[in-house]
Amino acid sequence: MHRLARWLMILCLLVAAPPVHAQPAGRWSVAEFLADQPGRLRDLTFDGRSAAQIIEEQSSYFGISPFLILALLEATAGLLSDPSPPADAISYPFGRHGPEGFVAQIEWVSRELRAGLGPYQQSPTLRLSDGLTLTLSLDEPAEWIAIKRFLAHGRDSTAWLAAVKATHTALRTYFDGQLAPPATVASSNTGWLRAPWPLGTRVVHLAYFDHMYPMVDLGSDGNSEMVDYLGRRNLQYNSHDGHDYVFPDAPFTTPILATAAGTAYAFSEARGLGVVIIHPNGYETVYWHLSALDPIFNTGNGVPVVAGQPIGVSGASGVSGTPHLHFEVRRWEGGIRKQVDPYGWYGTGVDPCPMYAGCAISTWLWHPDLSGQYDFTPPNYPPPPGDTTPPIGTMRVAPPSDLLLAATFDGHPLQTVGQGLPQISGVLSFEAGRFGQAWNSERGSLAFPTTGNLDLAQGTISLWVDIPTDYPVNSRNRHYLFATSADPTGAPVYTGTLALRRDRLGPHGSAQWTFWTVQDADRGEDQLSVPDTLSPGWHHFAVSWEATSGTKALYIDGVLVAERSNTAFPTIAGALLHLGRFSSDSPGAGVRVDELAVYNRPLTAEEIADLAKKPPLSTEPIPITDQLIRIDTNALDDNGGIAAVILGINDELSDPLPYYDSYRWSLPAVKGEHMVSVQYIDRAGNTTVVTQTVRVNLPPHVDVDSEWLDQVTVRLRFNVRDAELPVEMQFSTQPDFAATPWLPLVPEVRWRWEETERPHLFVRFRDAAGLVSVPIEITLRHQVFIPLVGH
Repeated sequence: MHRLARWLMILCLLVAAPPVHAQPAGRWSVAEFLADQPGRLRDLTFDGRSAAQIIEEQSSYFGISPFLILALLEATAGLLSDPSPPADAISYPFGRHGPEGFVAQIEWVSRELRAGLGPYQQSPTLRLSDGLTLTLSLDEPAEWIAIKRFLAHGRDSTAWLAAVKATHTALRTYFDGQLAPPATVASSNTGWLRAPWPLGTRVVHLAYFDHMYPMVDLGSDGNSEMVDYLGRRNLQYNSHDGHDYVFPDAPFTTPILATAAGTAYAFSEARGLGVVIIHPNGYETVYWHLSALDPIFNTGNGVPVVAGQPIGVSGASGVSGTPHLHFEVRRWEGGIRKQVDPYGWYGTGVDPCPMYAGCAISTWLWHPDLSGQYDFTPPNYPPPPGDTTPPIGTMRVAPPSDLLLAATFDGHPLQTVGQGLPQISGVLSFEAGRFGQAWNSERGSLAFPTTGNLDLAQGTISLWVDIPTDYPVNSRNRHYLFATSADPTGAPVYTGTLALRRDRLGPHGSAQWTFWTVQDADRGEDQLSVPDTLSPGWHHFAVSWEATSGTKALYIDGVLVAERSNTAFPTIAGALLHLGRFSSDSPGAGVRVDELAVYNRPLTAEEIADLAKKPPLSTEPIPITDQLIRIDTNALDDNGGIAAVILGINDELSDPLPYYDSYRWSLPAVKGEHMVSVQYIDRAGNTTVVTQTVRVNLPPHVDVDSEWLDQVTVRLRFNVRDAELPVEMQFSTQPDFAATPWLPLVPEVRWRWEETERPHLFVRFRDAAGLVSVPIEITLRHQVFIPLVGH
């Protein structure tokens, strides 16, 4: 009865948990609150930061109400009320089962509370140190689920119940039972955010808010899906809680501006140098990876700012890689700072994000004055009148898994394989190429995003170049075939550079080809060079690298001409891979470029020799050995974007679908050639259809019927369908089929195990074309065998 009474008390406590209430307007301060309390927290500092500042920073970073952290500090260590707590209460306020130190413990509780908000597929079960378990109800506030989950760390049932009751009491005593500081419900959900950079700045939208779980700080979301505000999937990047913007002209020096009026706080956290602005309408905006803060923070935090006021400078601080601005928006709802996508939701069906406790309903928040600029134009904005230009589209069925980026330049700049969209400046020109058409670098500039299209750890870049008789004159006598640099204006170091160029740095000013890489100021640069002996006309160039061994290689016309080991490679790259120039502002090389291909591994000498003979993507029908295919799709429209996509196989068409960058589609189980088509439709109704032929040759299809004769004997019967005869079969007790022979297929097999063996068998089939089926697992499944007894 004692244990039953204990759990009845817990159930009563669950019901008594205070609900979330809307709060009146006003700015609540952790520092001002602690100043009114007798406990030690008001006087504590750690490395120059007050306890109030640490709590404010961590609660802001993880989007957790400071009320929850403060109530737990009182419940577990008495730090609000006790002026002389023991030393352990400062070093381990939440217990020794957590990390050592006040700062580490505050980060720990913030992270745990954030994770405790969910999402949950089923009611969470707590496992306490004395072996007892308790299943929580998903009907109670998410904040209380998070609190109870956190307090279960290292506590038995008695200590856990006492801590939960003490937290409940602290919230009642100090915060009138409320779970969050006062904040207004946003008076308007649209039209108040200004651009976080000066108008006219060239910007690349690198990554998007993930509506399928924007909780990147909490680790894996258990799925591989990323869905942006338009319903597009598989963009950059899974679980992202904001938007990433790159400034190719000034990656480290672009001014970052406040998007709206509010109170600004500067932080230095795992994401680097950042600013959080608390707005009076219940929203917060966040700006990370800055290289420097504006001088307004020299006197401390809590600085009033207005829209358009500088708050810092773009950069790559923290866990960044490519220099960029990470921008996110949050909104207070009850005790949770919930993630919000300022672009709203325009995908098909209901926005999936609000199903998570840490995500709020998103609506378009950019100011109406920005419509028509950059990508601050709502998708439902009326299309420009008189749009009769069809979109540009490409597609590829079953692209090679090691191919990151491929562009043919057959009349347009759009890649056939790869992520993002090309960055174009000026009017591009396409002329006769090595295969089909080529891009002329003398007219306009062209670059591709490096995110998802370039692997700095290892890779290969291949392209065809038409060498001119005379190169354009420039001040440095350097002509780049391609280049990416994290700091293209950072002379003399040029941190994070990978480039191939022609220069005159050889003996006595002679011309040479140089594969140039730069890591940073400490590791310096490396120039792998060979004399330029090429005649005008088309030539094939390839470079490969492998960072672990420091190996880099240069190939010309399919031949290895230079190689070096123990080289330092860049660990960060520029946002763009420029073709025919070093950066967007540098002069062009005066060459024509064809058949660009970027791989995620160093190709072999034989593979590069093949690329010097033929394009990376064949125009022949693509051989397919699996009914389920992947279709990579890329489209570009000059007005309004792609409104829908229709997929087709032979004469059968799908319903209009949202535009994604890839699709999974099932082919008919019929051998032979099939026509796969993709129709792109823009907002004005203009269409473009792209097709590709595939040749289907599926593995053998064999039906297997199993009949268990007893606990250790099974009879297998086989029926062959859709296979090139003859068919062979292979048996193994292990899924790898190691050292097991192929046997001629027979209609029936009886298999028997030893009495001591576990009945487990794998079988697969191979046809005359060498195609192998997926293994079939044969196992005993809950059968009872009753021996016959004579009477």
